[in-house]
Amino acid sequence: MARKGFTLVELLLVVLIIAILASIVVPRLTGAAAEANKSKCDANWANLIRALELYAANNNGAYPVDDDAFQANILNSSTYFPHGAPVCPFGTAYVYVGNATGGTVTAHSH
Repeated sequence: MARKGFTLVELLLVVLIIAILASIVVPRLTGAAAEANKSKCDANWANLIRALELYAANNNGAYPVDDDAFQANILNSSTYFPHGAPVCPFGTAYVYVGNATGGTVTAHSH
């Protein structure tokens, strides 16, 4: 007598093995996405710092006087970001802290 198909025990065993493998893989994938977002945020922040330094070099060492000037002269400028200003993947804003003699862009903690 030839056997056709699988028994219920065999099918349950396959489902159990797949569930165990999924429970191992899924947390690693979600952790990788968070790490990728953190790396992207850090890269964006570094690009903002470089744009700020370039702005100062182009303006005889003068920095934007406040965050509004930073937004207008750097973030919304096609000179520094021709494809649009970098945006934090976590949805928070980068803020300029400083005055005409110096400053930096602050980022949030991840």
